[in-house]
Amino acid sequence: MKISMEKFSPQKVLLGTLIVFFCSMLILQATLTSGWSVQKRRVNFVTDDGVNLSGTLYVPANATQETPAAGIVVAPGGNTPHTFYASYEIELARRGYVVLAYDYYGTVGSEMSTAAGSGAVAAMKYLTGLSFVDTDRLGATGHSNGGGQASAAITSEYAAGATKRGVVFIGCGISGQDLSVYDGIGLMAIWGKLDEAGQGTFWDVYHEDRLNYGAFAELVGVESSEVEPGKWYSGTDSSVRVIYTPNTFHCLSNIVPSSVSNIVDFFDRTIDGNASELSANSLIYIWQEFAVLLAALALCVMIFPAGALLLEMPFFASLKRPVPQAAGKADAKFWVFLLLPAVISALLVKSTVIQGQTIMGKLPRLFNVQSTNGFIWWFFLSALIAVVFFLVRMKVDKTVSKERVQERLAISFTGLLKSALFGLAAVGVPYIAAVFGDRLVGWYGRVFQSYFAPIASYRVYEFPVYFILFGALFVVFAFIQADGLRLAGASARTDYWLTFLANALPAILFVGYIFGRLLLTHVTPIAGREMSRANGAMMGMLLLYFVVAKAVTYFYKKTGNIYVVAMVNAAFITWLSINTPQFMIF
Repeated sequence: MKISMEKFSPQKVLLGTLIVFFCSMLILQATLTSGWSVQKRRVNFVTDDGVNLSGTLYVPANATQETPAAGIVVAPGGNTPHTFYASYEIELARRGYVVLAYDYYGTVGSEMSTAAGSGAVAAMKYLTGLSFVDTDRLGATGHSNGGGQASAAITSEYAAGATKRGVVFIGCGISGQDLSVYDGIGLMAIWGKLDEAGQGTFWDVYHEDRLNYGAFAELVGVESSEVEPGKWYSGTDSSVRVIYTPNTFHCLSNIVPSSVSNIVDFFDRTIDGNASELSANSLIYIWQEFAVLLAALALCVMIFPAGALLLEMPFFASLKRPVPQAAGKADAKFWVFLLLPAVISALLVKSTVIQGQTIMGKLPRLFNVQSTNGFIWWFFLSALIAVVFFLVRMKVDKTVSKERVQERLAISFTGLLKSALFGLAAVGVPYIAAVFGDRLVGWYGRVFQSYFAPIASYRVYEFPVYFILFGALFVVFAFIQADGLRLAGASARTDYWLTFLANALPAILFVGYIFGRLLLTHVTPIAGREMSRANGAMMGMLLLYFVVAKAVTYFYKKTGNIYVVAMVNAAFITWLSINTPQFMIF
């Protein structure tokens, strides 16, 4: 979404982004409710351990006390809100299934717990306690870490009495050592051929272009080499088994149309809950994917006209400084000091992300967001590397002026506080819009796995803690990048892409290595927690760097103030770093 602030006034751009945002919310609500024919309720329920979990309940019109409908529990993967699985939540609900999707322990509005499967068991207990749910027809789905949750739900005492049961495992192995627990239960697995997290789980250890069907082969009574994807196997207990192997990565196996259609078809066959005349291939969920992306983009763009209008206020006018003339030259030294720190930072990702989760988790219980701890530790080390290279550059690059460096760093306490208030206010405008959208629709914008959700009340205290940390680190990068990457005579577009490259290159290199190797060799580099969490951290930030780079170039051009730049980015990244990710397990 490219908007020229020179062509349109900030007022018009802000109004336009608000209109786009609320129109996307309208599209979103229409899709989530299948044209307002399905009730969508925000729910909370408590586990037997006393842990409060949040979720969404879809109730189609056919589900009444007189005509109860089949019920399905949707178990999310670790560190993933249930909204990521809206694709088949929507499609199942609009066909007549009551769907309960909940947020995993310690994510979004769900409280933290270390109990294994009780979240899913509590979800099944809640679902089967509803008068409009047919307890004789029950199902569950689980993606990634949610596979064990789905297994716990469908094999729990609350589902055991159902004569028709079905479970779907997506991007995960078939949970459990004793496969007899699936006697009488229909079972489907979706294992992406390019699933980067499947090494040693459903891909064999060396991959060798074949699946390790293992438990599935045992369930259907054939050798692993004889398993046929897409074939429906019938068990002696009248249950059915089927496996699909789409050409998808881990986080796409539950979103691609073929997978969604197969999930719908599976439940239609196993628990017979389709009360509509819709076929499995009649899909509308793509409108939800479009709407959440559009909403997120509108919120991102909103920061810039909001900031421009704030700078017109007398209170923030003192933040403006003269913008120095660009003096950089695109010579060999420039590219070495741009690229080499990024390459070194990329090499540190694997070890430092999980290292940071461990180190910061041992500090006083202020730093409670697990994935953010890993990223911020890597970010800190990257900042140290950037400072070292900048000091070296000052020695060898005559275009770097010490006087200019001192001028950029100079700031009073009042100026620093005012910069922080500016950053909070500029990001506060889209945040308030996101709160309104959430209140109206009960949903929020999303760019892949970055969620523009409001911050739950029990997480609010984390904001100042991480805002201070991110603020300090973004000051370092704003100091180095805002002026240091500007080339004499270069266009604003060139400045932007150079800034984006400096920020995003470590993530591009790391993610490119993982998926490039996977595509070329079919061997995933993700063989343990280190690479898995590092990949999650880099994937989460990669798309956000488009906004981070724009904040650097736009607000530095507006103010010549690196602290303004830093605080806008700190507020933005802090919001998205604490609102949904899983809390630490102590």
